[in-house]
Amino acid sequence: MELKQLERFLKVVETGSLAQAARQLNLTQQGISASMQQLETELGIRLLDRQPGGVTSLTNYGRALIPHAKAQIAADLRARTTLLSIAEAYAGTVTIGVGETFAGDIITNAISPLLRERPKLNFNIIEGYSERLLERLSAGEFDFIAAGHDNFKLQGRFVSHQLYETKDVIACGSQHPLLAKSQIQLKDLADYPWLIPYSRPSDKEAIITTFLESELSPPTQFLGTDAYRIGMRLIQEHPFLIMTSPLLLQSMWAGEYFGVKVLPIEEPTVARNAALIHLIDRPLTPAATLLFEEIVNIAS
Repeated sequence: MELKQLERFLKVVETGSLAQAARQLNLTQQGISASMQQLETELGIRLLDRQPGGVTSLTNYGRALIPHAKAQIAADLRARTTLLSIAEAYAGTVTIGVGETFAGDIITNAISPLLRERPKLNFNIIEGYSERLLERLSAGEFDFIAAGHDNFKLQGRFVSHQLYETKDVIACGSQHPLLAKSQIQLKDLADYPWLIPYSRPSDKEAIITTFLESELSPPTQFLGTDAYRIGMRLIQEHPFLIMTSPLLLQSMWAGEYFGVKVLPIEEPTVARNAALIHLIDRPLTPAATLLFEEIVNIAS
């Protein structure tokens, strides 16, 4: 059964006449009669009793078909409406990954108006280190990610839209002995343990390289963890140093609850480009495109 056949059948039922239905549908009576005959042939039953002048009456089969025909047409309309809503970015789900170098305020300010203006849009926001987010993007888990990628190379599958650059700072807990010093040099950092991302071994390499290039013995104690809040607590209880994005330290957990302090020293550091990254062979949905463009506008 085709929807067009069911729509014509319901019009015949409504008017009680092949001739009336044909006029309202801008068809010939022969055309709508042929359509009804084809429907009956496909179903193997008689739906209409035909009388002179094109007048019709329903058989028991015809009466039984009415609710099913209306339900099928309504379902088709709902499907079309839903797909149109998604196509115009009024519905759907957008899943993004947000890396540690990306300013959370940008994401918040981009999503907030969409939540008000398009309440049928759903969002999933997953935080993590950029390397792991990129793996999950490659696996198809995200529409796109907001992250930095200076310390690893993007393969040909990815498209990167750069937004801004940040440089890592050196931070410590609020009771760290180095806070008592008026001036801090690189050699002052060598004897303290370092907290580094477990998923980013390149940070450890950058720290060691900085010391070696200055002809200094590098630190020897490193603790790797991706558990951010646990790491912040360890920093308060032990003399750990951390090389991290200043944007990460602006978070409520780091600043307000943990009192993490930035040390007045410029090295070691890593420059990171914050960017929006998506797969070149997976076009963004209209809803994802909408959020993508909002983020770009806010960050520019």
